[in-house]
Formats: sequence, C-alpha cells, structure tokens
Amino acid sequence: MVFSPHPDDAEIGVGGVLAKMKAEGATTAIVDLTEGEMSSGGSLAERREECKRAAAILRLDFRGTLGLPDCELDDTFEYRQALARVICRLRPEIVFAPYYAQTPGRGRGHNDHIKTGILASHAFNYAHLEKLDLGYPPHQAKALFYYFLPREVTPTFIVPVDDYYEQWIESIMAHGTQFGDPAKNPQMRAFFESHARQYGRLVKCQYAQAFLSETPLTVLNPLDTVRGWCGPY
Repeated sequence: MVFSPHPDDAEIGVGGVLAKMKAEGATTAIVDLTEGEMSSGGSLAERREECKRAAAILRLDFRGTLGLPDCELDDTFEYRQALARVICRLRPEIVFAPYYAQTPGRGRGHNDHIKTGILASHAFNYAHLEKLDLGYPPHQAKALFYYFLPREVTPTFIVPVDDYYEQWIESIMAHGTQFGDPAKNPQMRAFFESHARQYGRLVKCQYAQAFLSETPLTVLNPLDTVRGWCGPY
C-alpha cells in the first residue's frame, strides 16, 4: 500500500514496483491523502478521472482518498489516526510513503510530501496499538519503505522494473492535466526516464526504482540474495 500526498505521486515514486508486484500476484493499493485541488492544472473532476485511469493502468485493487486539504498537511494526532485507520482497514504487509527528510520547497520538498512521510511513520506505529480505537482491529504491517529519495541518500534497495516500464510511464502520463500530452511534451517522459535509468545503472538493468528502509532488512541466505541480484557495475 502506498500513501500518496497528491494524485500522481504514488505513480511517480512507486508505479513500476506496483505494476511488478501486481503481476506477481500481490494485492496493491494507493491511498491519496489529498485530491491535489491546489494544482495549477486541471479541475477536481478532471483529476478524479485521471486517478481512475491511472488505477486501471496499474490494475490496482484499491484506490481511495482521505480528502485532506492540499498544501495544508500537518503532523497532527487527528491526521496520524486517519492514516493509521487506513492501515488497519486495508491490512497491508508493506507500507510505502515519501521520504520525509527533504529540503522544504517545490518538488520532493513540497510540504505535503514531507508531512505525508512523517504522518505515515507515526501511523505505522499507531496502527498496532490495541488501546487506540480506530474502528478496525489493530494491524502491524511488516515494513515501511520510503520513496522520493534525495540524491544524497543511498537507497537500501533498488527494484528493477524493465518489464513494467511502459506500464509505469503510462500510469504517470494518465495525469494529463499535470504532465501534458506525451506527444507534445516528450521532455516530461525523458525526465522520469532519466531517474529510472540513474538507479537502473546501479544494478545492471535499464530502469529501476529506489527505496529506503530505516530498519534492517532480514537476509535469510546471502547466497540466495546475490544469485537473484543484478549486481553493481
């Protein structure tokens, strides 16, 4: 399950991995915290339709929104509970959220990106608390992974997505009010491609997405891990 500050963020940061996991039999979900109503392009109705198209492209099992105010996210107990409630309801094994230690501003450093990462971190904990009434049984997800990593942050792991690259890009470009017509705006596709290639080069594949875990990951057998590993150049 991916927590997405705005419609399109999950597609950009985790879309290739969602496509891959779905193809391999996993149940996948995106929860948008806001509807992106403050964006310069597109009406609310248009953005909702774009979300539906992107969800269909990624073959998501669930997509929903918390309807929180765009540009106004903050680390409050109320919002922490809202995210924890979704975790308890959907009961994911893995939670993805934007990395929170960013320089504030545009792009990755958007307030809502930073605050979503912080809120998800607290919600990951709150969801397992038996005495916190969230309307659903408590749930302890197995892992919290962060996307939208700054260049200076070394990923914990990188996921090759070569076989799902076109599907991933199509899900991003479904948000046409944000990224324009791909035929008329090839620079936007090139921008996303460059990031995917950057991480792909590190593990000998063409396209990849990168993530951070702030807790150690268990390796049951190092040989099994490296035998399935693309390896660095």
